[in-house]
Amino acid sequence: MSHLYRVVGILALVVSVTLVAVSPAAAASATGKNFTLPAVTRTTYSISGTVRANATSALEPNVNVAAYSTSGSGSFTSGSATTSASGYYSISHLLPGTYNLRFDPPRATNLQHGYRNATGPAYFSVSTPVVVTITSASRTGMNIRLPGGYKISGKVTRSNGTTAIPNVYVDGESLYDGTAAITDSAGNYTLMGLSPGSYLINFSHDPAADNQTGCWYTGVASKFAASCASHTAVVISSANVTGISPKIWSALKITGYVKTQASTPVVGASVNANGPVGESAVTDATGKYTITGLNPGKYTIVVFGAYASTVPYGYYNATAPYYWARLTASASSVVISTPVTTLPTIKPPTGYYIKGKITNTSGTPINFVYVNAVGGADTAVPTPGNETDPSGNYAIGPIPPGGTYKINALPYASSDPSLEAGWYLKSPPNNFTAASSSALSILVSGNISGINMRLPKGASISGIVKITGGIACNGCFVEALNLTGSMVAYTEASSSGAYTLEGLPAGSYHVGAWPWAGTVIDATHVRIITGGYYKSGLAPNFSATLAGATAIAVSP
Repeated sequence: MSHLYRVVGILALVVSVTLVAVSPAAAASATGKNFTLPAVTRTTYSISGTVRANATSALEPNVNVAAYSTSGSGSFTSGSATTSASGYYSISHLLPGTYNLRFDPPRATNLQHGYRNATGPAYFSVSTPVVVTITSASRTGMNIRLPGGYKISGKVTRSNGTTAIPNVYVDGESLYDGTAAITDSAGNYTLMGLSPGSYLINFSHDPAADNQTGCWYTGVASKFAASCASHTAVVISSANVTGISPKIWSALKITGYVKTQASTPVVGASVNANGPVGESAVTDATGKYTITGLNPGKYTIVVFGAYASTVPYGYYNATAPYYWARLTASASSVVISTPVTTLPTIKPPTGYYIKGKITNTSGTPINFVYVNAVGGADTAVPTPGNETDPSGNYAIGPIPPGGTYKINALPYASSDPSLEAGWYLKSPPNNFTAASSSALSILVSGNISGINMRLPKGASISGIVKITGGIACNGCFVEALNLTGSMVAYTEASSSGAYTLEGLPAGSYHVGAWPWAGTVIDATHVRIITGGYYKSGLAPNFSATLAGATAIAVSP
């Protein structure tokens, strides 16, 4: 399991673990919870045809063709293909139903993008598809001729009208179409393959170019507005449009310093400006930062230190002592309109760390336990956390002083997922409680060490998940839900369909299993699998609804 997948799963479980309040004693296992998910074999069909250029009748390669159902959802109700060198496409494994076909040729061909329609001989529409119906046979001859497209072109310069701006990302958006280009060294661009319609033309900056971002707007001499709330639509009717050439103003800057409250420069801190445009900068050896590439408007300034520094995450506040605040609601709005806005020196307080070690009850260190500091309501980072290292050690921070936290250990993706999640309680030898209400509240006023926990063995539920026909549900996602419906543990079924849900507090649980998708059997057949829940009784021991599932009790 990847690190990213572990973290996503851990964060999903943070809330659910707070819902269970039980004894930390080791819990017994529940085995043999086997069940079978319904699976049906369905015949699938294909949609195929050719794509040509309407004006020349040339067969068009590399056109992306997408089919999507208008009559259902789920596996095998959509598909795509790319036309071959002979302009042929075939989209396979589609279930019976009605489908729209979308055609997207490469922009360099200057052909229009759109849908297959019922009107021949071109069978093309920019916005009005006509469904292709599959009942009991594949559909062939779904051919189309794509009409030639139109172009929007221009030159992007600075406000003097002569200095070209290269590497500007230009995109044209309409209700049914869109395209993009990048200005060349002379500032020129061409948007190709456009259909008749109205287009919003956006100009974004290359950070090295340092121009503002915005839209084409003929209401001012520069033909440019930094806010796209003011824009002029470019209309294509029956000809190319040229001369969409804005004069773009230089971007604005916010600069200042980040230092400690003892006036020592903070090096390597990241300073973000969040507003009409999001940009950031890193402080240099003097603590100075300069955020470039900004539009006029209102910004929130966020500061956080380099890795392993003592600079906590926080905000610029124009009236607070040291111009720093830890509360999101206390952040000041910085309104900029001049080329350079200089802020007062921001002096965050010293942040502190909560440190400790996670082991099992025998004292063996546990790696990859995710440890949270839960609390600090309305702080910039309400639940800072970190994973334990191979020695079981963790360090959470930097945390600004003044917050009160409870420490939560989540071993689900650790080197020993059989351990129970829980909270720090100063009660040797384990310093552990499964109930958040019993956890010790820790006020951060300095570095805190020795917050060590010994996690007990949790209960487990195991079994085998198969699908109709006795096939193992290889890779099925299996979860344990508490009786409030929150996920408490998860795993993947093995190649034999075996699963073990570990680290469960004593209590009652529902077990559910979900396939990742249907599977392809051969060229014209697929297997559709329905997920659901364990239900004790006669085979297949399955319920399609949570209400019909059997609660499985595990106890000390």
